Amino acid sequence: MKRVASIAAAALLLSGLPGSALAQTKAPAKAAAKAPAAGPASTEQQDHAVQDFAVLAGAMRSDKVGDDVKAALMGCIYSNNLKTISDAVDKVIAANPGKVDRAKPDDLLSVMVAVCGYKPSEAAAAGKAPPAAGAPTGR
Repeated sequence: MKRVASIAAAALLLSGLPGSALAQTKAPAKAAAKAPAAGPASTEQQDHAVQDFAVLAGAMRSDKVGDDVKAALMGCIYSNNLKTISDAVDKVIAANPGKVDRAKPDDLLSVMVAVCGYKPSEAAAAGKAPPAAGAPTGR
């Protein structure tokens, strides 16, 4: 229950993000098609992506993470590639120095849930998983 409370608290802390942070990182489809391919990911980016995926997978297996949070994470990973999610998580961590510790899985999960567009107040009001609207779509 402590993990769920910390996820909700961090999501509220980061709720100042308009929509989801991922939506802000996505370029329009036409621009993305014309843009040159990005170079290979740095070792740090790869390490962060592996860490992010491990936290996401652990959350999906955990009985301490609510189904509404799991649904938001699943929708996010289904609609976005891991690089997009990991880049958005890195941007949120960089924008909130001292508030989020990448070495703490609960902090990292809280940021990931927030960038995926999960809104605890909306989920509680609806009594179910949040709608996918607001979360990024497409690849």
